[in-house]
Amino acid sequence: MRHILLWFGLIALAAASCQPAAVEDAVATDTVQSDTVATTIAAMPMPDLEAIDLGEAVYAAHCASCHGANLEGEANWKIQNEDNSFRAPPHDASGHTWHHGDPTLLEAIRLGGRRLEELNIGGTSNMPTFAGVLTDEEVTAVLTYIKSTWPEATRILRTNR
Repeated sequence: MRHILLWFGLIALAAASCQPAAVEDAVATDTVQSDTVATTIAAMPMPDLEAIDLGEAVYAAHCASCHGANLEGEANWKIQNEDNSFRAPPHDASGHTWHHGDPTLLEAIRLGGRRLEELNIGGTSNMPTFAGVLTDEEVTAVLTYIKSTWPEATRILRTNR
């Protein structure tokens, strides 16, 4: 009996995942509805266009020289430098930035490479400290700008982690 219930559950899940229109509607309505399953998905908040504009300007002035004008990161960013420092990673969807929560990313911007000093992660970072250089509003705006460039599917996946 247990196997039969599991089998029907898998069939229902597969049927729900084969309905792309329902998934698109879910972003707006928060619910994916099928004949047998209702799944809640967090709706994406409306973007703060002023914060995105500010973040883009701050990013261009303080971040693009290392992380790239198009958020592409430093060439060969997965390979450490000879001094054991990490290269500047991309902040577009090809990198790992979207894998981290906002508190971690905000700390990375504020503390730069200093945040790694007491961690044993196999390397260091030459990223400067932006605390005292950028306001909290500017730091948050940079993160808002970066996240605004990610594909919607990536933003939704990150929100639902």
